[in-house]
Amino acid sequence: MADLNTISTALAAQLASSTGLRAYSTAPGQIVPPVVVVIPGRPAIQYGVTMDGETTLNLSAVVLLSAANDNAGQVALNGYISSSGPQSIAAAVQDDPTLGGACEFALVTQVATYGLVEYAGQQYIGATFTVQCGANL
Repeated sequence: MADLNTISTALAAQLASSTGLRAYSTAPGQIVPPVVVVIPGRPAIQYGVTMDGETTLNLSAVVLLSAANDNAGQVALNGYISSSGPQSIAAAVQDDPTLGGACEFALVTQVATYGLVEYAGQQYIGATFTVQCGANL
């Protein structure tokens, strides 16, 4: 039986190993970019979505890059929002859609935000990916 902590940790590990980003499964107070932070999305949990009682977890994978050079940051960020390639967040999840067995399925459904992002009082260039995960909790 999976839980939110296990799935968040598995997603962060998958993103780190596939993209080379530093990854956190919880929101740290300070970061050093480039980084991806996995936090609950909205709605965080949808119970009883299927007839077998499967629960859908919506996680946000927030990619944060240095905003020191907007042009270079945007070019780099475009690699992460691509549907394929070595930096692609979507491709990283597609490579192991069960996140090492932590969930029944995981799927990047959208890039919810793109551009300047404030995190812990600092400005970064970033994007927020919505990742849906199905699990029997």
